[in-house]
Amino acid sequence: MKENKQISGFYTVGNQPPVTWLTLNRIAKWEEEVLSTQQYVPYIKVKRSPTVGKGSKVFNPESDQTHEVLSILETQLLRYLAFVPNITSVKTQYPLLPISNTLEIADAMSVKHPSYRPKGKHIRHALKVDQAVVMTSDFLIDYTDGEGELHQCALALKTVNDDGDFSDKAGRDLNIRNKLNIEAEYWRNDGIEWRLITSAQHFCEDIFARNLLEAEARSEREIGASLLQDIETSFIHWFSTSPHTSFAPLLKEIAGELGISTGEVRVAFWKLIWQQRLPVDISKEIIFNRPVPLGGKQWIWR
Repeated sequence: MKENKQISGFYTVGNQPPVTWLTLNRIAKWEEEVLSTQQYVPYIKVKRSPTVGKGSKVFNPESDQTHEVLSILETQLLRYLAFVPNITSVKTQYPLLPISNTLEIADAMSVKHPSYRPKGKHIRHALKVDQAVVMTSDFLIDYTDGEGELHQCALALKTVNDDGDFSDKAGRDLNIRNKLNIEAEYWRNDGIEWRLITSAQHFCEDIFARNLLEAEARSEREIGASLLQDIETSFIHWFSTSPHTSFAPLLKEIAGELGISTGEVRVAFWKLIWQQRLPVDISKEIIFNRPVPLGGKQWIWR
């Protein structure tokens, strides 16, 4: 980076938007927060994002971390990552630092680095210019493979239309593609795998997403380990001997066998789904007056 002599205090890389003290101070504040909390902190917060009504803050009791998700799509992916057993760590809104790296990549590609123009009456006039913004990856995950080896992977999450484009507007679609290319190159240079995940993935399909939401909601209900095991055994038995029994009568039969309520059996069913202990195909609808769709696979991150 070099100082821009025409705009005192700004730094530039090639013909890219300058880095101002607003951005440098924002980076420093984030670094201080990470140091003070002694854990990862998402770089972008819901309250600072324009995605009003679609973002949310999700607390992970296992890691004491808070995840910031900025869209419904990100919420669905976060839920899926919690569902997959070989995911060991999830970080959201991960900053691509130092910012000079992404600026140099953009300059080498001859594309414009993502930027913004600050607004507000408290911003000095000299700073109200188009300036570089810190890029982020939506997720950075750690996962183990079949051999137990730990891997890291950065994920970019994007909505696509029926034509496979990121936007109906050609200019915006190109900007998104340029940004993704910068992000991919950043991680390649760092020796870390990068993947593009789109809204066409299975975890975004309506039925799968609804079933996973139901399973997550029931997963935190307290059921004793012994009772849960008994209910699992009963479901497995019924699935193998009477696979065409509709869901509602099945709940009633198992409840009668174990001397508990059908409500308890239903909660346990979804809890077992969340723990991937039943051979149920959650990509299909689960309806009370129909048999439970069987044939589910083990969902893991590959």
